[in-house]
Amino acid sequence: MGQKNIIIASSGTGGHIYPGIALAKEFQKKNYKPIFFITDNAAAREILKTSGFEYIAFNAIGMPRKISFSFIPFTVKMIFTFLKALKQILAINPTVVVGTGAYITVPVIFAAKIFRKKTFIHEQNRVPGKANILLNKITDKTFVSFKHSEKYFKNKNIFISGYPIREDILSVSKENALKILNLENNVFTILVFGGSLGAVKLNEIVCKTLLGLIQKSKFQVLHITGSNNYAHIKDQVKGFANYRVFEYMNNIASAYAASNIVICRSGAGTVFELKALNKFAILVPYPYATDNHQYWNAKEIEKFGKIIVIEEKDLTKEKLGEKIHMLKNNMEDSAVENIADIAQKLMFEEIIKCIKS
Repeated sequence: MGQKNIIIASSGTGGHIYPGIALAKEFQKKNYKPIFFITDNAAAREILKTSGFEYIAFNAIGMPRKISFSFIPFTVKMIFTFLKALKQILAINPTVVVGTGAYITVPVIFAAKIFRKKTFIHEQNRVPGKANILLNKITDKTFVSFKHSEKYFKNKNIFISGYPIREDILSVSKENALKILNLENNVFTILVFGGSLGAVKLNEIVCKTLLGLIQKSKFQVLHITGSNNYAHIKDQVKGFANYRVFEYMNNIASAYAASNIVICRSGAGTVFELKALNKFAILVPYPYATDNHQYWNAKEIEKFGKIIVIEEKDLTKEKLGEKIHMLKNNMEDSAVENIADIAQKLMFEEIIKCIKS
C-alpha cells in the first residue's frame, strides 16, 4: 500500500508546532507522510528544518483582540490563506487534516471540508482558543489535553487525549545529559526559559536572582533567553562559568534531564512535559496570553505538587530566591527519580484509531 499524506496545520509557535511534530513522528510509523502548513516565521521554519519535516508556509496572522483597522489585513490574509490552502490540499490530496491550534487552522480546515477530507483538531490549553471553539463545530473529532476543556465545546465529539509529548523529551538520562552539556555532576542545576522570543522581565529577574545565589553557594544554570534578550543577559553573566546562556536550544530534552529545577512560562506543552518528567518547577505564566490560558494551565498542574506558580506582577528577586530554596529543600526531603507517568503509546494509538474510524 502506498504512503498516505497527512496535513498538520499549526501556528508559528513552538507550543503549537511541537505537539504536531510528536504526532507526525507517530504518523510516519503508520505509513503516513506528514506535511506541515505553518504560519510563516523564522522560529517555525527553524523548528521544522531541525525536525526534518516538509512544510508549506502561509502569510497568516492572529485575529486582533479589539475592533480596529487591523481587521482589514487580518481578513485579507485569511482569504489568501484559504485560497492557497485549497490549491495545496488539491495537489497533496491528504487522507486527513489535523489542526494543532491558532488562526491558520481555520482557513485550512474549512478548505479541507470543501474537499470532504476528514478533519481533526487538538486543543493544548485548559482554556481553548477561539479558533478551536469555532472549528469544533465542523471537525470530525476534537482532541483535548485537559478534561476541563470539554465544557467549552458545543460539539461533544471530544476525546481526552492528553498532550502529545515528543519521545525525545522522555528518552535522555541525567548522566548522558550532563555529558552532552558538559556540566558537573552532583551540582544543583537550574534550567530557565521563557519561549522562543524570550520574556524580558522574567529573564532580568531570574538572572539577578541566580547570580546572587551562585555567589553564595554552588549552582549551575542553563538560561535560554530567546532572541530579544540574549545579548543583554549574556553580558550580565560574564565571568560566571557556571551560568550558561543560550539564545535557543534544540536539545531541550538534555536540558530538562540535567536540571533539578525548571523556571519557565506555562504553555500547555511545558506543563505536560514537566508533569511527564516529574519535575520541580517555578511557573511564571505569560500575563498577556489569550484568555489568560497560561495561568490556568499552571494552576492545573500546581495541583500535582512540586510546582510553584508566581504571577509576573508578583515576581521579585526576593520572592523568587525564597521559592527556589523552598523547592530545593523539598527535593532533598523527597528525592524522586524522573519517571514519565503518561502512557504515550496508548494515547497515540487512540488518536490514530480515531482518525481511521
